[in-house]
Amino acid sequence: MAQSKEKSQPCLSVVLLGGAEAGKSASGNTILGRSAFATEKSSTRADFQKESEIIDGVRVDVYDTPALFTSEAKSDISSTLLKMFCHVDLSGPFIFLLVINIDSYTEKERKNVEDIEKRLGNWCLNTWILFTREDVLKRRGTTAEKWIEEKEELKELVLKFQNRCHVFDNKQQNKDQVQKLIAAVKKAPLSMPSEMKKVPRKMCKGPDNPNERRIVLLGKTGVGKSAAGNTILGEKRFKSKFSSASVTGHSEMEEAVVEGRRVRVVDTPGLFDTSFSPEVVAKEIARSVYLSSPGPHAFLYVQPINIRFTQQEEEVVDKLEQIFGEEMRKYTIILFTHGDQLEGESVEKLIRENKSLSRLIDQCGGYHVFNNKDLENRQQVTDLLEKIDRMVERNGGSCYTNEMFEDAEKMGFTDFLKKNWLRFLIGGVCGIIGFFSQQLYLILLVLLVIFCAYCCPF
Repeated sequence: MAQSKEKSQPCLSVVLLGGAEAGKSASGNTILGRSAFATEKSSTRADFQKESEIIDGVRVDVYDTPALFTSEAKSDISSTLLKMFCHVDLSGPFIFLLVINIDSYTEKERKNVEDIEKRLGNWCLNTWILFTREDVLKRRGTTAEKWIEEKEELKELVLKFQNRCHVFDNKQQNKDQVQKLIAAVKKAPLSMPSEMKKVPRKMCKGPDNPNERRIVLLGKTGVGKSAAGNTILGEKRFKSKFSSASVTGHSEMEEAVVEGRRVRVVDTPGLFDTSFSPEVVAKEIARSVYLSSPGPHAFLYVQPINIRFTQQEEEVVDKLEQIFGEEMRKYTIILFTHGDQLEGESVEKLIRENKSLSRLIDQCGGYHVFNNKDLENRQQVTDLLEKIDRMVERNGGSCYTNEMFEDAEKMGFTDFLKKNWLRFLIGGVCGIIGFFSQQLYLILLVLLVIFCAYCCPF
């Protein structure tokens, strides 16, 4: 009975993010009003921990997370935010509390805050700065307001988050400072991406999870597939260099939080690469569907904008269609790389002038242009994800599934039978004749022996 009552209460999820020395776990204890999270310096949290408390009639679920801003800060941020999708229920009201020691805001922390901003995207509207160590300021005879006003970097941080900030004194766990935080959060509008409002979130499952996008990169060797993958993820994950031989020998999957969503990218070997046999390349490309299980939302066919789309490129697309089936084109976007070499020329004009390319784009889910040299340009990634969202919507909210791929494999075998039906028919007839010829030979041989036994004198 008590459990059903708790479920019916309004709920707020609070996710604590911050460095090892910021007072993140201590802030969680202050919110809960009890010592639930370990705060010793020797204890380093490796995973998420959830604790709940009723505060002013609201059930507050507090999630303590692994420390950020370590020597491997970027990978820590990626890992923490990715795990968040499996541990934290973000289907209802939630906030991120970015915990920062008000007495020690370094340049390194400023850069890491910028990285978190990029990854959270629109979810930054749900992010509050929680300053700790107010007790230090009190001993100095000053207040948080005065301290922030005097420190340009702190003032800039508060303005960036539109004054969504609060201050804790974790030495004195009084309820008043917690109640003020909850009251301020209640007044502020919480952002929920439109995709989340439409579809109930399924935790880390199924093709319809609106907070996840799965992408497979396809194309010839040296067109910039790996570089495009790095641009999407916002950091260098795939090996990338200008070469006539494929840098990627096997299909590889990397993931990151991009614009507040989990994005998984699969890089594949280049078609027509002489370093590997066609069978190996086809097998690895096919494996990309399973790496992006339950299936990719988008295939990105990568084509340099500065190289003419020729008959060979058409053959590449046809080959891919043989592997993935006719359904593939519905889930494909043409991704032009080397956008920096356009030099003011219109992409639309280049497409119009090439009938083969224009026809391919009409058959697919559209096109997009990347400048892989400008990793800091996140707008080009935001625009791509929006185009993928629209394509997914046109496809009924579904992704390209393993079942579609298995059907394509069966269809490939059926096509093989169709192309070779005459050969199989002739071979079958000859086999039947051969079988009955053997039986006829044995019968004649037996009759000959019987005839000899009766008719030949000895």
